[in-house]
Amino acid sequence: MTTEHPRGRVLGRGFQPLAAPADIPALPLADRAVPSVEELADTAAEAACALADVVTPSGWSAAAVEDVLDAIETLTAALAAVDPPAARLLAPIPAATTALRQRMQPPSPTAEAVPPPRRRRRSLGHGHGAQPSQG
Repeated sequence: MTTEHPRGRVLGRGFQPLAAPADIPALPLADRAVPSVEELADTAAEAACALADVVTPSGWSAAAVEDVLDAIETLTAALAAVDPPAARLLAPIPAATTALRQRMQPPSPTAEAVPPPRRRRRSLGHGHGAQPSQG
């Protein structure tokens, strides 16, 4: 399924969206997000779409892939903290990012290793004193 999206050229290139199992309740979301959350989420979505619009399959560097994997992991952890069912739905994503990182490793012991990420990012906070969900 390909979906045109106003933020970017195309989302879901060849991917079928997964439906949540019927026994999973709706997300417990507030009517209004805490200050700056919607703006930051919009900025993240805009940046992701801009990247998807300009990158080509041969246009990735190790540092760029690391940055994207860091973003995916950070956003996944933030959404997983919403509630235990969200954490269960998002649980496969860390394994996928780990697998991609492993594929970046050199094919032989004599090849050069992938350089580390360009900068250390702060650890994921869980917002205004909230505790991470256990799921």
